[in-house]
Amino acid sequence: MKFKVSFATSDGKTLVNSHFGDAEIYPIYEIDENEIKFLMNVNNTTEEEDEEIHGDPRKAQGISQLMKPYGVQVLCGKQFGKNIVRMVKKFVPVLVSVSTVEEATKLIQNNLEKIHEQWQNGENRRHLRI
Repeated sequence: MKFKVSFATSDGKTLVNSHFGDAEIYPIYEIDENEIKFLMNVNNTTEEEDEEIHGDPRKAQGISQLMKPYGVQVLCGKQFGKNIVRMVKKFVPVLVSVSTVEEATKLIQNNLEKIHEQWQNGENRRHLRI
């Protein structure tokens, strides 16, 4: 089992304490049972959400389009907003309570089976809290 995972950060090391879509940088890793491999950083070039439309579907679409070319399957962060209901149709959103990308990569690696189960559910998948 191997997944491409994107993490919500603004400095490349610490997970943001806000919604996934608010991050400035998305480091993408390829993670399997034996290896955690950094692939690249992707800058968040999506438009800011309209203040009056929290959970703006355009923001979800922007994040989806940003991740699509890189084959990302899992989104990992400390918080997701209302758009999580849209994101589960294309990704497995994983909520973590750790503070760093390094800690989060290890949590993902230790929970690949749970992530795989949700990935297999297609558009009926649910987010995970690990």
